[in-house]
Amino acid sequence: MILREEDIFVILRKEPLMKNIRQIGFDDLNGKPAFQMAMQKVDDRYYLYTASFAHNGWNIVEVTDPENPRNVKWIEGPWFYDIKDGQATMKIQVADGLMITAHGSQASFLMGCEENCPSWGGIMIWDVKTDPETPKYLGKFECPGGQGVHRSFYSGGRYAYITGCDEGFASFFLRIIDLQDPTNPVEAGHFYVPEQIEKDADDVKFGDHLFHPFVHAVTVKDDIAYLAYSNVGFVMVDVHDKSNPKMISKLPINPVFGGDAGGAPVHTAYPLGDRPFAIVSTEGERSRYFDGIKENGFGKKVEYQAMNTILMVETGVVKQPRVIAVFPYPEVPEGYTHGTNFNFVDSVRVPFGPHNLFDAFGVDVYQKLDQKVLCCYFHAGLRIFDVSDPFVPKEVAYFLPPDPEKMLFDNKEHNLMPGSPIAITEDVLVDDRENIYISTQQDGLYILRYTGEEGLH
Repeated sequence: MILREEDIFVILRKEPLMKNIRQIGFDDLNGKPAFQMAMQKVDDRYYLYTASFAHNGWNIVEVTDPENPRNVKWIEGPWFYDIKDGQATMKIQVADGLMITAHGSQASFLMGCEENCPSWGGIMIWDVKTDPETPKYLGKFECPGGQGVHRSFYSGGRYAYITGCDEGFASFFLRIIDLQDPTNPVEAGHFYVPEQIEKDADDVKFGDHLFHPFVHAVTVKDDIAYLAYSNVGFVMVDVHDKSNPKMISKLPINPVFGGDAGGAPVHTAYPLGDRPFAIVSTEGERSRYFDGIKENGFGKKVEYQAMNTILMVETGVVKQPRVIAVFPYPEVPEGYTHGTNFNFVDSVRVPFGPHNLFDAFGVDVYQKLDQKVLCCYFHAGLRIFDVSDPFVPKEVAYFLPPDPEKMLFDNKEHNLMPGSPIAITEDVLVDDRENIYISTQQDGLYILRYTGEEGLH
């Protein structure tokens, strides 16, 4: 298929590009693309729960047979106001029979909703143990005064670690939620940097928050919270005392990496299994928002952009974390039709870089990986890196989905994404059978297997 935009021919791929990977399954997710995903095992059945990037709700997919996934149903999320627009449900966690869903505001420039839609921010707790195909609402915890809740962490037990907002604070910070009574979750403690205290200022709007300190993501292992703290750095926090978290160390990341037209300047941070290392990344952005013409606002012409990347950080001395390696630039496959590198898409410069990594652990349904790192690299697709030698990460596999043939969400003017209609990958999970699941921006769920000789584990 060939489309003409201005004087540039855009060649759309109908077939995926792959190396050391084969596709074994697919689900269209009822035309509602997934964002973050979570899984659980119930007896001998495997269930995948998908949050949504641009729709209010969740898909439930049984993947016991990954070659023939069964879409159980789409569940529409709750609406809190008369207008049914602008409510986000982008993030999700599942463990110990509980599903924790994140709620907040959508951004019109990302999702195509009307501007300034009212929304509710916080988390909701659901029982998915009694009936994994029909979540039962238990309780909620509100995070007012901002964009709600973003990428959080729950691996079971009493406490959930969320990136939430609150009145009087600028954007997301760490909030530790006590789930002892899931019908009445309460805050046990929190952690933030002083710069986030807002006394007499208006709330920082979504988009503007990218230039202020905020916690984009959190993972927790052995009572140490690994925070991707944008405009602060990679921050390790002692959470042994939930009521009084204390900073252990801070490693500045941006600048020099991240920022500018990209997404979260520090996006992901997680421990590499039991090894004395952490994986830390910055975020690029979806190239489809950039056409090289727009002069102002989100998606404007990119004239400069700091490098976005994945970093190997040595954490053996927790008070002195150090970057020891930068991951290699993703290989440009033969048959890729949008340019000779990923920084330009059909001759338009874009803020290229990583997106979500496989950072789920502590739940039996997920494969334990400390020799491989998996990253959905936006339009560069899924990338798998061998990190057996932490000083020399090596790319060993990739999967780029076919370019989607239609838009599954847009704005009323049909100009939400004026850039080339290229495939965009969003998030990735690996189950304990080594099946790989990736979500996409304008497409469905892809189920993959790694075919490298050494295996994932």
